[in-house]
Amino acid sequence: MRRLLWFPLLLIAISLFGAEPARGKLVENVAALSDATQTYTLYLPASYDPAHAYPLLFVFDPRSRGTVAAEIFRPAAEEYGWILISSNQTRSDDDGAPNARALKALLPESARYAIDPKRIYAAGFSGTAMLSWAIGVNTGGLAGVIGVGGRLVEHIPPAKFSFAHYGFSGDSDFNNREMRLVDAELEKAGKAHRFETFAGDHRWIGPELARDAVGWLEVEAMKEGRRGRDEALIGRRYAADLARAKALETDGKGPEALRRYRAIAATYDGLIPLAAAGAQVTRLQADPAVKKALKEEAAADSYEQRYRREVLGSIPSLLGAAQQAHETPTAAGLARDLQVGDLKRRAAHDTYDGAAARRLLESLFAQTAFYMMRDLMGRHEYPLAAAVLGVATEIHPDRWPPWYNLGAAYARAGDRRRSLDALEKAIAAGFHDAAGLAADEDYAGVRGEERYRQLTGKIEATPSS
Repeated sequence: MRRLLWFPLLLIAISLFGAEPARGKLVENVAALSDATQTYTLYLPASYDPAHAYPLLFVFDPRSRGTVAAEIFRPAAEEYGWILISSNQTRSDDDGAPNARALKALLPESARYAIDPKRIYAAGFSGTAMLSWAIGVNTGGLAGVIGVGGRLVEHIPPAKFSFAHYGFSGDSDFNNREMRLVDAELEKAGKAHRFETFAGDHRWIGPELARDAVGWLEVEAMKEGRRGRDEALIGRRYAADLARAKALETDGKGPEALRRYRAIAATYDGLIPLAAAGAQVTRLQADPAVKKALKEEAAADSYEQRYRREVLGSIPSLLGAAQQAHETPTAAGLARDLQVGDLKRRAAHDTYDGAAARRLLESLFAQTAFYMMRDLMGRHEYPLAAAVLGVATEIHPDRWPPWYNLGAAYARAGDRRRSLDALEKAIAAGFHDAAGLAADEDYAGVRGEERYRQLTGKIEATPSS
């Protein structure tokens, strides 16, 4: 009788995937057992055998793109034999309810697969990096986290991390300095950690860096006794680490090479002799060129910190003063007050100072193109929204979203000509969602214009990319 009770459960499990889950390929839109509205992309390595236990990586994309995020980690999952569960519902910049619902349904999904309970990991980007940290801190159930482009959060300080952490950030990411601060706090607290900067802005890492992170977590798992020791894997990883450090030095990135050698010494301590890495650390620490570069990097960090405090921090008072005076600042005036011209000049140089300026421009763009715009439009302060969006278009004139939203703000403010000028620039920059525009009430005030009809005709005549 007891065996009969298992029969319906077996039928349910079989009906979800057919005979069994596919191996060696991404399986999209798998519904969670406890909540069918919560779905994910699944990856089981080609070697998957339910009789064995495998590491599991939960992947949390900040824009609910489960398959896009899973594809980043798929090559590493196949190489090292990991299972991926990548959510289609996690997000950044919301009230937290969607993420809470996604996690409630997703975390128990691990019971459906042959996972090693000592080796559950999470990976997140931007807001979902912080989400991953919170899961690890609050549950104590994660062996490691791959965090990309996050920032320090007061209620989940790095000192509370009970898991190994590999952090990444683009060199132009507005959260780059924040991620380096997270790494510094982990170093101070004596936690297992590593950090790497890559070329780019606020974005996910690519598959090669994902492979590096998963390989590092494999070595950390050996050190922590979560898996058996594999001398061949240790040797391959050590050789790859040394090659990466040498490549950084060859590229003239002395401080980055120094940090990599230090990370190598920390990673392989107790596993292999480290005389070679230790000698490189000693040599680079004494290198005058490296010392000079470290000073330049520190000066750029000070400049970035000062700008954030004195200029970015002054935005609320700038806008508040304009509102009290019943004046609407111009985009040009705001750009001047925010030193956009100076930032762009600095950003043109391939230096630490230039990288700091690029990060500040990205931070200013995020504020004006999204956060401030969203708040001002929500409060029906359309002329002020148009002014801050004008700053965003000055920073990135090649991106269509700020132009589109600028057109919406002008339309709401009753300025038809400027609204259609901005819409035309949005179309030239790549906007092609005719149906979305037709349904957007922000543009209702300009739909009767002949020029609006001409512009919508251009959209419909341009094939989407």
